[in-house]
Amino acid sequence: MMRQILLAALAATVLGAHAHAGPGQDFADFAARLGSEASARSQAAAQRPAAPAHPLDIEDPFGFELEQFSVEALMLSRQIDAAGGPVDLRCIFRGMSADAERRLGALNAAETAAEQAHIYSALADLMRDASEIAPAVDSDADLSGVELPASCPAASRAG
Repeated sequence: MMRQILLAALAATVLGAHAHAGPGQDFADFAARLGSEASARSQAAAQRPAAPAHPLDIEDPFGFELEQFSVEALMLSRQIDAAGGPVDLRCIFRGMSADAERRLGALNAAETAAEQAHIYSALADLMRDASEIAPAVDSDADLSGVELPASCPAASRAG
């Protein structure tokens, strides 16, 4: 529900704004690429659901890119904070960073390919959200009406 409200608010603002490249759009492009890879991996793992899971190889670029996504999401949160930007965007990017880290750990801890398929699918959803939300960093998107998750420190201060 929150995702739908957030995406509707962003779509109205971002689609009406002149598109230009910036850190938000760069992050969105990166997230979209990761999302495509996660979706492909989900489909591949779903083809062999009962098979044992295979942890990501230490040299698998997808693992490095998930770690990079997590770091870049946290950096965007800090840049927004330093610029006095919207508290909701700061929280969203911090949450995305933590979510990517948790899911990377879950991929490596999964016991079956079916578990990994679900995790990859959730990663694809996360990356889709990131690619839709990140361009707001480059615009004057007003997200003040969006309900923040209870885990966001700004939510407790706002109430």
